[in-house]
Amino acid sequence: MILMDIPLNVKKMMDKNVICLDESATVTLAMENMYEAGVWSVIVTQEDLPKGVVTERDLLRRCFRPRMNPDEVLLGDIMSYPLVTIDSDIPVGSALNLLLTDEIRRLYVVNSKGEIIGRVTQTGCLESTLNLITGMQQAFEQI
Repeated sequence: MILMDIPLNVKKMMDKNVICLDESATVTLAMENMYEAGVWSVIVTQEDLPKGVVTERDLLRRCFRPRMNPDEVLLGDIMSYPLVTIDSDIPVGSALNLLLTDEIRRLYVVNSKGEIIGRVTQTGCLESTLNLITGMQQAFEQI
């Protein structure tokens, strides 16, 4: 499926609330950080560089379902990788197309230095696209 580019870039609609933890951090620490920040994923770093991600699904499937101890399981052992990143200036339509085509739930937004500055989700992209379309429809109705 190919979607038309929407004239709104991901920088304007990304969620900047991103947590990063070292791969040696435990699942328990990650859950505490995620809960406090109100997010459901954490970037896993190695030597301060992004390496992968641990999501609520990873926690359920790779730690709790096999009944592992979250105080002993390290993020580096259960993370998903490689981390999928996008540039902050790409259109929301392009991000949504990537999310839907590759069946990815979230993309991490990087700046020109490769640093993670936010994330976009399928839901967020769809919501932004719908808001834009609704706004355009209302503008055309006033003409």
